[in-house]
Amino acid sequence: MKNLIISLGALLALSAAPAYACDQQEAVDLMVKVSTALGEKAAAATTEEDSQRVVAANGRMNEGGEALAAGNPDKACEIYRAVAKDEGIPLE
Repeated sequence: MKNLIISLGALLALSAAPAYACDQQEAVDLMVKVSTALGEKAAAATTEEDSQRVVAANGRMNEGGEALAAGNPDKACEIYRAVAKDEGIPLE
């Protein structure tokens, strides 16, 4: 019985993991979507503060690119989603 409970717990944990996982293609898609939106924000910036905000967001996007290049698409997606959330960029 104990082994059954452990096996079910492991199975549950493994089945939940893909819901949070992000593959290389999803990371690239997020990068393109968020980068495009940031480019639009940069073009629409009317104050130095707006421009600096976009520059800071692009710096964070670079961190995502580094994670992606290092073979960590989960970390890249985490960063891209955080930037999108902070900048009000819809991902739907």
